Amino acid sequence: MPHIVFGATEPAGHRHGHRSDTHRHETDTHRHRHQPERRRAETPDFRFCVELGLVIRSRRRDHKTSSALENEISTQLTRAGIANHVASTHTSPISSQEWTIAGELCIPSRPRDHHFGIKLTSPFHRFSRRPESWQASMHALLDTLNTHFELTTTHQCYTHLHIVPTAGYWSLAQAKGLAKSALYFERCLDALVPPYRRRSVWAKSNRNNRYFAAQSLAGCFARIDGQATFGGLAARMNWTGGASPTGLALGVDPRAKDADFGHDTYRWGFQNLNREGEGFGTVAFRQPPGATSGAEVVTWIMLAGCLARLSCGLGATLEPGSKASLKGLGEWLLYEAEWSGMPNKGLLKDLIRGATPLTTAPGVVAGQDADVITIDDDQRLRWKRDDRDIAVAKYRRLLKIG
Repeated sequence: MPHIVFGATEPAGHRHGHRSDTHRHETDTHRHRHQPERRRAETPDFRFCVELGLVIRSRRRDHKTSSALENEISTQLTRAGIANHVASTHTSPISSQEWTIAGELCIPSRPRDHHFGIKLTSPFHRFSRRPESWQASMHALLDTLNTHFELTTTHQCYTHLHIVPTAGYWSLAQAKGLAKSALYFERCLDALVPPYRRRSVWAKSNRNNRYFAAQSLAGCFARIDGQATFGGLAARMNWTGGASPTGLALGVDPRAKDADFGHDTYRWGFQNLNREGEGFGTVAFRQPPGATSGAEVVTWIMLAGCLARLSCGLGATLEPGSKASLKGLGEWLLYEAEWSGMPNKGLLKDLIRGATPLTTAPGVVAGQDADVITIDDDQRLRWKRDDRDIAVAKYRRLLKIG
């Protein structure tokens, strides 16, 4: 993989110095002619798939069931030349090369109004190889959907990104680097999403989970460094209290000795690494809200992909004693977007520019999850427990595991 010289767009709190883009260009040119290049840590490329959770209604037909709507979505995508299948009727294994259409249990449907919660899961794409191709495919999908269907979002809707290095598995150092970045930049990322995605039971705080909450950031980093296995890292990043709303919804006895457990409904979900073992599996970024346009989806993919690429190489060099800044995060993301040759980098700039200031009510811990959840979310957590994980099925199909 090519290497580059660090420049001004490193994050605040990073151990390296800063330079202007002009100065970087001049000194890089001089270095190439007269001295060895100072190299950055190895940065992997990534494969990803995206899950779009939306409320959808047909513009032409009043469907009474989710399955009827799923079939019409499949028909319209096929007519547009977009390879797809419906999960409930697909008899062969889930394809990693097609969009998969399924009902979504965690999004409330309104059958009387012909609105249904639907999940669309993309094929796996390479992040920095021909990025214009996957960007075009996202626009094509959303353009087709918007032409034939009404797309709306609720607080339960989402855009999930599942990522894994192109090799198909993680090294422990890569996973630890991403884990550190997830904790370090958590409040910065919170500023980029609507307020309801900052306290959602479906995207809980990694920084304030039961394992890390009492620790300083330096203590969190030390505990991440101390993990010798992927299972241990996954458990710490997704540690859930038995007495939490999630634990109670799932019927956990909070008085039991082993009441605390790992669960994947966090901003960054590492549970798949524990499930597959030995570094196999995806890490899921679950915090982005529902997206109804190609531009929105592309923006969230670029954010997750760029953050993951740099985190794997540079997450270990973040200084826990420094304060993360939105400006620093934005510079970091744009630095990698430029290096990766991403078209439409302006979408990332717009996302950062439109960040919502964070405010915390008196007596509330910054970033802390809600103490109670709705009856709907309580019920849907139980339903979701036994639901098929389509992204994992696609990953396993991609690598021919099992």
